[in-house]
Amino acid sequence: MSIEAINWVLTAAPIPRDRRDASSLAVVLVGLANHADPDGRNAFPSLARLSRYTRLSERSVRYALRTLEDLKLIRPSDPVIVAAYVKRADRRPNGYDLALNRTEPVDNSPYQGQPLPPVTSHEGQSRPERGANSVSTRGKACPRNILNHPENHPPRSDSPLPPPCGQCDARPHDPPAARLIWPNDDSNPIPCPRCHPKSIDPNGRAR
Repeated sequence: MSIEAINWVLTAAPIPRDRRDASSLAVVLVGLANHADPDGRNAFPSLARLSRYTRLSERSVRYALRTLEDLKLIRPSDPVIVAAYVKRADRRPNGYDLALNRTEPVDNSPYQGQPLPPVTSHEGQSRPERGANSVSTRGKACPRNILNHPENHPPRSDSPLPPPCGQCDARPHDPPAARLIWPNDDSNPIPCPRCHPKSIDPNGRAR
């Protein structure tokens, strides 16, 4: 493995970024650099090995090798050197030299697309409090505690309610609202005048 060759691929190899196959070319070139010497020469991995490295089909690897040759980023290496390592001609792969002399600054910055939204609008961040005084509220500003106006809640008394009087419909464990009586069969129920909260004064006596 040649650290120099791999560094060249990652930081200086002039692979056109506007090509649709730019990523395939780069990964195949990294596979070659993994087998080159410190000068980037005599890289001869098999097509099957490059396919395993890159997760590309052998046909795609062949196409990438031809394209890299057309771009003059690789060139055939000395076949004698390859033959010295692989004796059987029928199993002898093509060897390549990497053009380490060809350099061009590579912009490895992230994709320059649409900017990310402000952090305050990300999920998980606290959201602006919604209420009558929100910036988006139209018209005159209203007090923020409008929903807690005293008129919206019945008055609370510190004195406990007496138990049901026994002459209305309420049972001992029923809520105070159940303390009703029926004047006659055809009328609606009315609060019990003896034990309903509306009929009890602050001292716990019937009004």
